[in-house]
Amino acid sequence: MVNKYIRLFVSLLIAALFLWLALKDVSFYEVRLTLNKLTWYWLFPYLIISLLSHYLRSERWRQLIEQGGVTTSRWTLFSGVMVGYMINYAVPRLGEVSRSVYVGNREQISRTKLMGTVVLERALDMLVMMVLIVFVIFYLFSDYTLIRPILGEETVSWLQTLLSLEGILALGLLLLAVFIASILFYYLFKLLNRWIPVISRLTQLIIDSSKKFTQGLFSIKDVKNWPLFVLYTAGIWFCYVLMTYIPFTAFDLHTDYGLGMKEALVITVISAVGVALPSPGGVGTYHWFVSRSLLLLFAVPEAVGVAYAIVTHLVMMIIILVTTPIFLAVNKTGHFSRNKPV
Repeated sequence: MVNKYIRLFVSLLIAALFLWLALKDVSFYEVRLTLNKLTWYWLFPYLIISLLSHYLRSERWRQLIEQGGVTTSRWTLFSGVMVGYMINYAVPRLGEVSRSVYVGNREQISRTKLMGTVVLERALDMLVMMVLIVFVIFYLFSDYTLIRPILGEETVSWLQTLLSLEGILALGLLLLAVFIASILFYYLFKLLNRWIPVISRLTQLIIDSSKKFTQGLFSIKDVKNWPLFVLYTAGIWFCYVLMTYIPFTAFDLHTDYGLGMKEALVITVISAVGVALPSPGGVGTYHWFVSRSLLLLFAVPEAVGVAYAIVTHLVMMIIILVTTPIFLAVNKTGHFSRNKPV
């Protein structure tokens, strides 16, 4: 319980710090002028695309869950994904646990195993994000040092080191060491179980939970339709890029500064780094990364960049907070679920 409050305090501190960094040099009068000129016709397509991205995520998740005769309700999985996003606005990373618990209770599936699939899914997203970061840095920029002020000197240097031959070898050795340490830990636990019978029940509980979690973590090897799985992943990220591009038209960034789909990809990747930081729903981190990248990379005035970040983040938060209770209420009726109402 204490650790939970510590994590919440740290996440709020991070949010406050990045919000201050994003807003400290901005004229709020200029931000208000920018917002007054804003057009709102883009909200409906933005809503559709955002919900589509969440639905595609639930469908990709279903590919990891429905193995060995297991069947699930699409509506329950979609509602679970939405629950996860909603909870993350309160406590970072708790959403992943919440959606596993929600779907596990509704579908009578091991919550530990579901958590393993969620960790796997997040690891896949991190992998895709890293690939896109490398693509953005080394292929979309003629001078990739432009991105250093946004990602930071340490991040870019770390990426360069990781992609070098020495970095790849070091990563391989690290993975090998973790594997060997896991085996040694397993056998040590077995010996302790023999010597101290009192802990045998606890040991068995840990082993059972570890097996279920590992089953979820390695469920990717049993995916039946790999082309569809890859298509879902590509669709998720394409929706993210569209969700970045659509508001460009509202702020006239596509005409005033020539921002198109390529620039939307860049902002999407950079904003994903901000959202990945442990801040509640990306508050602060998203605003700073997006506004700074628009300013440093595409010469968009700071007030316009901050206004863009505030509006896009607020609209997404409203969509999640308004639609999620509706989806949960509908799912509770059992009309779209294979299970009876609970």
